[in-house]
Amino acid sequence: MEHNERPAAQPRRLADMMAPVEAVREYPIESSSWGKVAVLSGVLTLLYWTEIQSLVRLWLADENWSHGFIIPLFSLFLVYNWRHQILITPRRACYWGWLFMVLAIFIRSVALVFLHNTWIAQLTIPLMIFGVVMYLCGPRIARILFVPIFFLALAMPLPDAIYQSISLRLQNLAAAMSTALMRMFGAEIQVTASFMEVTSVTGQVHPLQVAEACSGVRSLMAFVALGVAMAYVQERPFWQRLVIMLMGIPIALVVNILRVAATSTMYVYDRPELGQDFMHTAMGMVLLIPALLFLFLLTQLLDSLYMDAEEEDEDEEQDESETVIAAAEAPEVKS
Repeated sequence: MEHNERPAAQPRRLADMMAPVEAVREYPIESSSWGKVAVLSGVLTLLYWTEIQSLVRLWLADENWSHGFIIPLFSLFLVYNWRHQILITPRRACYWGWLFMVLAIFIRSVALVFLHNTWIAQLTIPLMIFGVVMYLCGPRIARILFVPIFFLALAMPLPDAIYQSISLRLQNLAAAMSTALMRMFGAEIQVTASFMEVTSVTGQVHPLQVAEACSGVRSLMAFVALGVAMAYVQERPFWQRLVIMLMGIPIALVVNILRVAATSTMYVYDRPELGQDFMHTAMGMVLLIPALLFLFLLTQLLDSLYMDAEEEDEDEEQDESETVIAAAEAPEVKS
């Protein structure tokens, strides 16, 4: 009995199994669009000229908010860093942007006329910019630029009531934790809220207070802004970004506690002149180095985890491809 023989299956190449990769299309920004951006930027500057002047004066006068000059620059850096993603994303006019612009104008009017609150009025600046981007470029571009736009809110100085409330809690925390730390090394200290009584090695009692300037609010705001910046400077999963942003808070608190403890140590050894000037300023600068290093090492650790996960995914895809190729090249069994 004869069997009909089928032609032998031809081996399939990997190139035949993969779909051709299409070139990514870019959508260049037309000159007319740049004209619209320039006109709207001028209108926004005139509309918020009072708030802009107030912000610049506060950044210059209050060292707690001197980092405000850096925030807009980093927002522009993020936009530049993501320019390729912006250019390959289709753009279209979206009239929903008017809703955000009208909402910003309404909130600003209520804040200035009825609440007399310049902080709320300043916070409408990112909302207005977001509305303009939504109107000119559509929701896709607005979603890409969400972080650079609302990152600007970190440059708006907090109202005095909120600032002092946060400062008071941080003052008490710094006093309590630095006291506990120094007691571990045998120092004799009594603490009540933000007031400390340090007994020196010669038995002299030095009354101290963790002042508002030593509360750590300045470093807290700076590290929160730095954490957000480092989280978004490169592509990474959201959970990693959240970890980096949140870690800025404990790092800032630990740095301030160590600074207060180091300053108080000078009183333990009857060197109050160092504790009042040199150690207060110098330790704040010195401790920034390990704090920044820790945040940098954290990002490197998360990067290694992210790369390991990507390599595992690539290995799995390669194994699947090799399995398909092997199955395609396997000779058929003739009956």
